Amino acid sequence: MNRVEVTKRESIKHWLKQISVAEGQIDVLVNNAGINRAGPLDTVTEEDWDDIMAVNLKGPFLVSQEVLPMMVGTGGGRIINIASVSGLYGGPTTAHYAASKAGLISLTQVLARWGADHNIFVNSISPGIIETDLTREELRTGGGKNVVGLTLLKRPGQVEDVASIAVMLASDEQNYMTGQTISPNGGSYFAD
Repeated sequence: MNRVEVTKRESIKHWLKQISVAEGQIDVLVNNAGINRAGPLDTVTEEDWDDIMAVNLKGPFLVSQEVLPMMVGTGGGRIINIASVSGLYGGPTTAHYAASKAGLISLTQVLARWGADHNIFVNSISPGIIETDLTREELRTGGGKNVVGLTLLKRPGQVEDVASIAVMLASDEQNYMTGQTISPNGGSYFAD
């Protein structure tokens, strides 16, 4: 399967055509593409803002817009948007990223309203700091340690903490949750 440029509708259409040929239909869509360029608000450039909004918000909108008719045609489906805890409370060095993820949470609610009449469930996951190949080095330094210190659990989450929620949301076992945001974040809202 080729990679898709989520900010370009033609790339998305080509990608979906490949999936349709290979798989027949799309039952679950996970909008997981995302970028970030951390920095204080006064250093965010217009280009940074536009790039982050394009990938983190426009991308999920375009992909969902193309997939929804396919799901309607097959009797329903699941859309899972990967947002961020930053979209729920902001962040001092991620204004543009936080705004894009807050927008994605709002888009989740809009899509859930639209999808409800078509047996399409739409939810988002807003993880806190998760240990991945991309964050591992940051977690060893002062900045990453400070973020982890703001959680009740005093440790980062693991990829499996997010994946298990995605599996549940994608499952036919879950038939009553839509328009919701689940946030595995180690209790970061409650820490001192």
